[in-house]
Amino acid sequence: MKAAQGYGYALVTGGSQGIGAAIALELASKGFGIVVTARSEEGLRKVCTGAAALNGGRAVYVVADLLAPGGVEHVTAFVRDRGLPLSCLVNNAGHAHWGYFGEEPLAAHLPVMRLNMDVPVALTHALLPDLQRGGRAYILNTSSMMAYHAVASMALYSASKAFVLRWSRSLRLELKGTGITVTTLCPGSVITGFTEQAGMQAMDDLARRFGSPPEPVAKAAVSAMLAGKAEVVPGVLNKLTHALQHLVPMRVIESAASRIYINRLSRRKAGG
Repeated sequence: MKAAQGYGYALVTGGSQGIGAAIALELASKGFGIVVTARSEEGLRKVCTGAAALNGGRAVYVVADLLAPGGVEHVTAFVRDRGLPLSCLVNNAGHAHWGYFGEEPLAAHLPVMRLNMDVPVALTHALLPDLQRGGRAYILNTSSMMAYHAVASMALYSASKAFVLRWSRSLRLELKGTGITVTTLCPGSVITGFTEQAGMQAMDDLARRFGSPPEPVAKAAVSAMLAGKAEVVPGVLNKLTHALQHLVPMRVIESAASRIYINRLSRRKAGG
């Protein structure tokens, strides 16, 4: 059944697979027009086909590398040149690199910081006037459970996701009363292509055991966004873990989480 066209368009970054693709389809089912962007045209085309079947054909994509010079400007111009009324921005594109900070080259760390922090800031700053023009609008930023605690061997990822969380909270306060709400999604392990992209295949068995498919994560995220909630931690296990963080000393949590990653990293280095 096609959804009613009750909303303008939602721009979803990192929308060719995983959480981004699932969020795009969930938004389409609610009546949003969809603009998805990523580097993979094949994945974007597939998501657009699925979204168009849900929202009456309002789905387009733009192939872009948001880390490339002019990438953010290219996506912004795409939306404006086509006159798409924007009522939702989903900053979902993200990157991780696994390894000890001092042992990995700086060139491996910088893309994590740029894609996780610089890109959503630049894109939101560029498109905020478009969101304000439409009255009621939404910003959904993908952070992580790692935003709540430090993790050895994932230093830049954890820190960058903490930035997303704090920035989102601040932006939400600034936009109070404007008709624009800001919601932060803080998922735990999600079964996507993330571990492969980050060189974290040694964590795959844990991801399969404790991870969630992207679809329920997307449903929880969009539901929280439409309800105007500040943050959403999807999944019963993740909610329990998050609650425990208020009861257990942070040093204990960070030590336990870091041991898991360090042990798996040592196994990867040993070739096991």
